[in-house]
Amino acid sequence: MFSRVGLAWGGGGGGGCPRGGGGGAAGATVGLVARVPAALPWNIAATFGPGGIDRGGLTVGPGSLPSFHIVYDAGENATYVQAEAGMEAELTAADVPESWLSAALVHVASIGGSTQAQLEFVEQLRARGYRGLLSAGTWSGAVRNEGEAVGRLLAQTDFFFLNREEAGVLLPDGLPKQHRGIVCVTEGADGVAVHGGEVTRHRPPPVDSVVDPTGAGDSFCGGFLGATARGLDGVAAGLAIAGHCLSDWGGEATAALVADGVLARVRVDLPRVEALGPAMAEVAAGSAFDFAGFPFPEVGDPHAAAVLAVATMHQYGFWTTEDGAWAGPMDAAAGDRTWRGSEFVWQAFTRAASADPSVLDPARMAAEPDLLERICAADDGGCPLPDVASHRRLHQALGRALLERPGGWSAILEAAVASDSPAETLLGTLATLPGYDEDPFAKKARLLVLILGARPERFLGSDRTVPGAVVDYHLMRGCLRTGLVEITDPELRGRVEARRWVDVVEEAAIRAACSEALDALEAASGRTVGEIDGFFFSNGRTKCLQATAPICAECPIESACARRTTLFQPIFRTTAY
Repeated sequence: MFSRVGLAWGGGGGGGCPRGGGGGAAGATVGLVARVPAALPWNIAATFGPGGIDRGGLTVGPGSLPSFHIVYDAGENATYVQAEAGMEAELTAADVPESWLSAALVHVASIGGSTQAQLEFVEQLRARGYRGLLSAGTWSGAVRNEGEAVGRLLAQTDFFFLNREEAGVLLPDGLPKQHRGIVCVTEGADGVAVHGGEVTRHRPPPVDSVVDPTGAGDSFCGGFLGATARGLDGVAAGLAIAGHCLSDWGGEATAALVADGVLARVRVDLPRVEALGPAMAEVAAGSAFDFAGFPFPEVGDPHAAAVLAVATMHQYGFWTTEDGAWAGPMDAAAGDRTWRGSEFVWQAFTRAASADPSVLDPARMAAEPDLLERICAADDGGCPLPDVASHRRLHQALGRALLERPGGWSAILEAAVASDSPAETLLGTLATLPGYDEDPFAKKARLLVLILGARPERFLGSDRTVPGAVVDYHLMRGCLRTGLVEITDPELRGRVEARRWVDVVEEAAIRAACSEALDALEAASGRTVGEIDGFFFSNGRTKCLQATAPICAECPIESACARRTTLFQPIFRTTAY
C-alpha cells in the first residue's frame, strides 16, 4: 500500500500532465505527497512520471516505506498485523509543494496509523492557504482506538471513506445530521453505500476472477475522487477500478492501468546512431582489450580462467553516494598506487591468487565469510568496495553453487567449448550461477564471455562472439551524452543531470534503450562488441569523464556527438553492473 496524501486536479491530463493511481486511471491529474527512500520498488516506481503520478511531492531521505501484513477471515474482513510506519510517520503538510496548494482536491490517507497526524496535516494545510476540497480515509485500528479523533476528521472533510465494519463502530446511528459531506462505505461484494443527504447503494460490476481483495477499497477511493474531480460519475469509476484491482495480487492490477506508456520516457535516436556509425568505425578499430597482463592474470597462468570468472562476478557498484546522489568513483590504494573501481578488483584477485591459489577454492569461498574482504583489502587494511555486504554474500553463494558442479570452472569451460556455440552455452550456464543470474541484460555474463574469448589462450576456442552489448554505466553515460539515447521526460532528465537516484523502472528503461542503441551502433559501424565496449570504457576514463567535466575538444567522436555533457549514467545501486 502506498496511498498517503493525494492531490487531484480536474482536466484530462493534457498538456503533458501526468495521471496515476486510481485517480489517474479515472482521468484526473494526480500528485502524491510522501516520504520515500531514494529508489522505489518497480511496481511503485512504474506509477510515476509521464502517464503516471506526478512525483514532485516525493521527499527523498533515509528510511523505508510503510509496510504491513493483512490477514483476512472467512468474511473477507481484514486484520492488519506487523504494521511498520517507516518514513510515513514523518510526513507533514510542509511536504506539499507550494504550487500544489491550488489543487481542486486533497485526500489525506492514514499517516503512520495516527488519526491525530491526519488532523494535524489538515490543520497545517489550511494554515498554508489551501482552500480546495478535502477527503480522508481511516482504518479499523483507528476507529477502535481513536474513535473521537476519527469523528473530528470526518467532520472536516467533503469526502470520507471507510468500510462497513468500521462504519458500524464509528457511526452506529448513521451520519451526524449536521454533516454536509459525502461518506462512502465500501461493503465488499455488495458494492458501496454512498451517504450524502440520502443513502444510495451501488452494486459492483461482475468480476470474472477474484484473486486478492487487498487494495480494492483504496482503488475505489482513488477512482471515485479522480472521476469526481473531473465532474464525472465517481461511483461508477471507483467500482470499475476496484473490480480491476481484485484480479491480481495487491496493487499489481491497478499499477498496470497506469504503467502503459511510463517507459516511453526514453527513446533511441536511430538517425544519431547512423550518424555516429562511420566515426565509430574509424575510432573503435583496435580498441578491444585482450585482458592479459597485470592487473589481469598473465598469459599462461594456470589459474587465469578462475580468477577472471570470479573477479568478473564482482564487477559492479564502484561509486559512492551521499544524500541520494552520486558522490564520486571508488578509488583505493593497493601495491603503492591508486586504482579505480574495476581495476582495483582485477589487481586484487590477480595478486591474491598468485600468492595463494586456494582463495579460488569453492569450499573456501563458501565457508569463509571474510575471504572476499581479505582478497580486496587496500593498503590501509580496509575493503573499499561501497556495497561490501552484497559482494560478501554473492562470493559465498557462488562458492556454494560451484561446489555442486564437479570440476568447477574448468569443467564449465570444457563443456562450453565442446558445444556447438561455446559463447551461448557459457552464457546459459552463467545464468544459473549466483552473481551472474540477477541481470536480465547479463552485463557481467557477457563481459566474461568477451574476456575469455579475447584472451590469448582462447578459453572459448575459436568462438569470439558476444551476444549483445555489455551495458554498464560507462556505456550508458556514453549513449546519453552522444545522443544515441534521449530522455524525453524533463523531470527524469533533471535527476540524471543532478546525478540523483532513479527508480528501478527508470533505470531499466534507460538501460534497455542503451542496449538497443549499442546493438544498432554495432551494425552501423561494423565494429565488434569488444571494440565498441573498449572504446567507450577508455573514452569514459580519459575524455568523457565522470568526476570532472568532459574534455570534448580531445574526444575522437566530438564531431558526431550531441555533446549532452550535463547527462550522466543512471544512479541506481545494483549488483548487475
